[in-house]
Order: sequence, then C-alpha cells, then structure tokens
Amino acid sequence: MTTKPVPHQNPYGERISLELAKEMAIAGEAYATKQGWNATIAICDDGGHLVLLHRMSNGQFGSVELTIAKAYGATAFRRSTGIFHDDLGAGKFNTFWHLRQEAAIPLEGGYPIIVGGRVIGGIGVSGVGAAGLADGDSQVALAALEVVKGK
Repeated sequence: MTTKPVPHQNPYGERISLELAKEMAIAGEAYATKQGWNATIAICDDGGHLVLLHRMSNGQFGSVELTIAKAYGATAFRRSTGIFHDDLGAGKFNTFWHLRQEAAIPLEGGYPIIVGGRVIGGIGVSGVGAAGLADGDSQVALAALEVVKGK
C-alpha cells in the first residue's frame, strides 16, 4: 500500500495575546475602511477559543457567526479556509466535511496566524464577500496578518 505524504503543517505555539489580536483587528479595520467596506473580524487562540470579535459599525450581524467559524476552522486545520472553498467548488468534499462542517467552513476569509513557524491562533473575516467582493474578506484578513510579519 502506498501512502501520500501529509502536507507540512506548522505546529501549534504559544497562544496569541489580546494585545496582538487588537493590533490585528485595528489593521484589518483600517484596510476595510480605506476600501469603503464594512467587515467583522474574529481572532481565536491556538485552541480555537475566541479572543476578540470586532464588528465594524455598519457590519452585518449575520457575519458574526461566520467570522468566528472561519477563525476556528483556520486554526483547527492550520490552513486557509479558502482551501475548503476551492475543494467544494471542485467537487472534492467527502464524508469528512459533512461530519466536521462547523470547522471546515468552505468560505474564504479564514487564515491561521503563524508566528515563528507556529500557529498561535486564527483570523476570520466576513461581511465584505457578502457585498459581492469574492475575495474582500481575504483581503481584510491578509491586511491584518501584516501585523505579525517579522514577529
């Protein structure tokens, strides 16, 4: 029997601090504001527990649960939730997804937060994609992740 190698996954590290989560949310909001977007940003720790939820003033309340799910999924699987979105579109989802769909949310906008090669949490963004901008949630999340570059 031949087995395929498991793709490299960063190990978990020390959990994200509230201070760093706040810095990331501020950066994400600044980017969204510059674009004229409203977003909801969730940041969880290395165990998938919510550390910060930031809903911009005119952000839709329907995004709250989605953004938390994106942050959780990115942390749980240590990869972007966009991968699940792409797999669903390509018809690649299997029974696994049906058993764990609350973690493997197939929407872009969720990313693991990696510092020093270790996953310290996850970020999820929602609300921009609902406005018709397919990758807007990811753009806001990636702007927030700029804060951790070089740490």
